Amino acid sequence: MCPVRRFTIHTTLVLLCVSASALSAQGVSIVSVPLHSNAQPLQRIRLTVEEAVRRGVEYSKTLHTAQAKLHAAEARVGEAAVAMLPKVDVTATYARLSDIPLDRQFQFQLDVSQFFRGTVDPMLLADPSVQRSLLALRQLTTPPPSSGEQPQPSSVFPVILDNYQFQAAVTYPVFTGFRLEAAKAAAEYNAQAASQDIMKERSETEFTIHNAYWTLYKVRHVQRLTAETIEQVNARLADAQSLLKNGLLTQNDILRLQLQLSNAKIAKIDADNAERLAALQLNTLLGLPLHAEVELASEIQYTPNKLPDYETALQRALEARAEVRGTQLRIKAAEEAVRAARGGYFPTVAISGAALEANPNPRLSWRGAEWNFTWQLAAQLSWTLWNWNTTGYQVAQAEAQVVQAEDALSMLHDGIKLEVTQNYLALQQAREKVAVAQQGMEQANENYRVTNEKFKKGLALTSDVTEAQTLQLQAKVHYITSIVDYELAQARLAKSLGERSPLINQAK
Repeated sequence: MCPVRRFTIHTTLVLLCVSASALSAQGVSIVSVPLHSNAQPLQRIRLTVEEAVRRGVEYSKTLHTAQAKLHAAEARVGEAAVAMLPKVDVTATYARLSDIPLDRQFQFQLDVSQFFRGTVDPMLLADPSVQRSLLALRQLTTPPPSSGEQPQPSSVFPVILDNYQFQAAVTYPVFTGFRLEAAKAAAEYNAQAASQDIMKERSETEFTIHNAYWTLYKVRHVQRLTAETIEQVNARLADAQSLLKNGLLTQNDILRLQLQLSNAKIAKIDADNAERLAALQLNTLLGLPLHAEVELASEIQYTPNKLPDYETALQRALEARAEVRGTQLRIKAAEEAVRAARGGYFPTVAISGAALEANPNPRLSWRGAEWNFTWQLAAQLSWTLWNWNTTGYQVAQAEAQVVQAEDALSMLHDGIKLEVTQNYLALQQAREKVAVAQQGMEQANENYRVTNEKFKKGLALTSDVTEAQTLQLQAKVHYITSIVDYELAQARLAKSLGERSPLINQAK
């Protein structure tokens, strides 16, 4: 066998092994085990890339969590807003009091007739009608004695054991040192930042699904190539056995072909496992059962686009990225937190009103056990003149949060610049690879056409045709791989610029 042919086939198998191994190494280690259980029916589903993205976005737990965070942030805005409005409290109270012995009550005994002795004409006091009046007054101030007991003095404050109260109160914070206003503004900025987080997570989710979809697309082409390579090596080995019988080949040539067949089978194992891992990743992202088989309905059509201006793209990324806008909003929220903390230096003013229906009413306790209504209006001024600089420490903490947020924005800018630069260079590289792969595929097609014509005329061997076919298949998979890598590089750059991935619009 020609040494050049042996070297070419061996190089092809090595490339396939490396490609499949690299793809499988992106996830978990390759394990050659059956994926489907015989007891579980295989689920097949056909999806375009648009349908896969839509399904993955709906299933994404990360997006669901981001939505929940947004709802919580919006609820905090509502909480901060209503804190600035009047507050109405309604309370109802029942209390059972312990009894107080009579000897421990505040008591007095009064004989009103004593006030008139020596100052009023005795003849008037002896008048029967005056005597009756004085007796009535004495009975009011001294309870009648029980049989055989001495008269008991009266209690000034009657003991009422059952107490009932119903109260409604309205409180309005007139001035709180701008703390409530600042808290509301900070909550609004945080809610807006949470909405930017959703946009970021959606972009990340879409790209992740795109990457998984087209990676599976690429791996399946490599898988088909390895299967075709095994068929070609088997055919060549059969031809070589015939040539060996006719003395045209040596046993060492047969051993080389058998070694190439073993290498091709190893490449096939790697390719099969790489396909399984890529399928598992896509199924997980879409919320499908792991054993489900997704049929890829979309095909990539290569359409080379002009590279954007680097400086313009970089500036656009620094302005349009959702992470940048979210961090800027969080800086504003931190600044509002500083304003709220400084509110501790100011006095607070509140007005309130209350209505009370009670039995007994504390303000009318002398009326005894009966329902009475009272009300009150109040204005309160509160000013903390000294609290051992607690407010100063709170302000310092809030200002430190602002510094942290500003540093986070600066680091984010540095990361975006590096990411955009890397993706820009990767797109350039991917575009150059597509041009080289396209040229190689055209050369391989022409080589196969020429070799096949020679074979028909008896000027080429079967092995020459098989080698030309192998080179043609290799060139095809290189071309397919390069255009998928180019499209993914395009999508990766678009994501780093804060734009929507172009893959959906370009997939057919």
